[in-house]
Amino acid sequence: MSMASTSPDSLHQLAYEGDFEAVKVKVIMNNKWTPLIIACSAGHEDVVRLLIGAGAQINACTDQGRSGLLYACSRNRDKIVKLLLDEHADINLQDKLGASPLHRAASCGHLKVLHVMFDYSNQLDLNAQDQCKNTPLHLACEDGQVEVIKMLVEAGANKFIENKEEKKPLDLAKPEVVRIVREWFE
Repeated sequence: MSMASTSPDSLHQLAYEGDFEAVKVKVIMNNKWTPLIIACSAGHEDVVRLLIGAGAQINACTDQGRSGLLYACSRNRDKIVKLLLDEHADINLQDKLGASPLHRAASCGHLKVLHVMFDYSNQLDLNAQDQCKNTPLHLACEDGQVEVIKMLVEAGANKFIENKEEKKPLDLAKPEVVRIVREWFE
């Protein structure tokens, strides 16, 4: 049987023809990437709005447990984050490694996204822990995200939670970060 005789949308045929974009979409879809997750990740607000209006599952996840909201937070897509949260996306949904959208936004220093998320503070778990028992504050300290650290502390994040290595958030910060933020931890 020749490659040309297989169905026109099969992954084999697309690979044979060298259709990179179509192969990429097929591979992504095989990892449970929905059109909504792809649009959130790519930053296509109009497509996200259309898909939600058409009934897309807002909390659908990839095979790694990553939602459209988690990708939007990772990529600093504040308008998409607001849209998803307005449509009741689960603000605390964690992936298979325990990372929440707040973990991603905090570690990346995405202040615009954090401001949007804090508008939903009555739902937001500031102290969610990933598989290593790190909170978003642990990650912000480790990554030197000074403004994020301030936001989290002022919002009431617990400064004394220990991770699996029995380290508190400030224990993960570099000395130059500790000098700047120490007073917020007293």
